[in-house]
Amino acid sequence: MFWKFDLNTTSHVDKLLDKEDVTLRELMEEDDILQECNAQNRKLLDFLCQQQCMEELANIITHEPPMDMEEKVRFKYPNTACELLTSDVPQINDKLGGDEALLNILYDFLDHEPPLNPLLASFLSKTIGNLIARKPEQVISFLRKKDKFISLVLKHIDTSAMMDLLLRLISCVEPATLRQEVLNWLNEAKVIQRLVELIHSDQDEDVSVTQLIFWGRDIGSQCRV
Repeated sequence: MFWKFDLNTTSHVDKLLDKEDVTLRELMEEDDILQECNAQNRKLLDFLCQQQCMEELANIITHEPPMDMEEKVRFKYPNTACELLTSDVPQINDKLGGDEALLNILYDFLDHEPPLNPLLASFLSKTIGNLIARKPEQVISFLRKKDKFISLVLKHIDTSAMMDLLLRLISCVEPATLRQEVLNWLNEAKVIQRLVELIHSDQDEDVSVTQLIFWGRDIGSQCRV
């Protein structure tokens, strides 16, 4: 008996990309888009790294989805967008980390009044954290030019993702010379003193005192290195 095998390995993503009017949202509906991205599908990466697509991905993870959507699918696009942006593919890292317009979209999320949406905050923290590890010089330079960055992060410190973001700044930056520059920057910004003030502030009752104490201890131990 002879078996017939379909040797056509073209993915659904590739088929969609052959359409002239394909949209990012259409591609994000495909179950294999993350697999194709991680496999560094050239056609897909060229599409994703277009300026308008990268801007859309950055906006998706920093803006509240419409409230009229079903809850189970409401954060489907933000989750997929975050996975794409943090897929650790060099072409995406280079584009996102080297484009201040894209970084500004991410940064502007911090300039909202608290409380931040905790899920979106986690997507932002993961995305910037990945860039801190993969494109440290560009991202640290960008953040240091933002005078309000530390203040905004501390403003939202009751959101655990913001603690994670600052911890990434002291633990994921390489080389050692750049890490020391970051520690000096945090010292100059009086991060530890400001954390202590938050512990004693009547205006921040939602902030976990225990978390702040342990977080401040970690910062302090790193800064004394």
